[in-house]
Amino acid sequence: MTKLPKLVRKHRICVICEGYEDFAYFNRLLELDVWSDTYDFSLKNAKSASNIPAMFQDLFQNDMFEIILVFCDTDKAPYREYVQIKNKINSYLNKQKAAVELVIYANPCTMQIILSHFGDVSLKNQGKRTNALEIEKWTGIKDYDAHEDQIKELCNKIFRRSYEDMKMRVSAINFSDTTSCSTNFAVFLDRFESSDSRWISTIQKYLKE
Repeated sequence: MTKLPKLVRKHRICVICEGYEDFAYFNRLLELDVWSDTYDFSLKNAKSASNIPAMFQDLFQNDMFEIILVFCDTDKAPYREYVQIKNKINSYLNKQKAAVELVIYANPCTMQIILSHFGDVSLKNQGKRTNALEIEKWTGIKDYDAHEDQIKELCNKIFRRSYEDMKMRVSAINFSDTTSCSTNFAVFLDRFESSDSRWISTIQKYLKE
């Protein structure tokens, strides 16, 4: 009698990405296969920070995922739009610190994380002209302004060999979201790499309490 293969249930995680750049980068990391196969990621492109709260609420109501995360910039001080995202998530879930558990942030922007694959970078703002000089310095891409072909070219320059370098660099800037040049991405990288999925149930328990 032929033995049927064992069915392995993966944990379904949805990640709402603020825009095309964030979406393409996160997808590139998935393509590199650097995270545990315990998880089944589904990416959504909000196309704008202002669309994130409504998309989050809609996905949460559909109850298709075990956890819904948000991957976004902090914007520049006073972080008005970013704070609104957090406040609306907290309000919708009726938990004061829900966003702390669910939002992957980069201050000032995701490009801080992306360029960490290439070297030690400290971006101070989201200014396209200023950051374009840094992007050209580290990647050779000239006059970067986040056009589709430029985003694709940038992501194609990211390989498995630079993943650990990126992780080391973002771990060194694991500061508060109000601190310039900071991100909590390292926390989530550790979770995504581990087959121990108890972090999901811990967050679920907090949200249901």
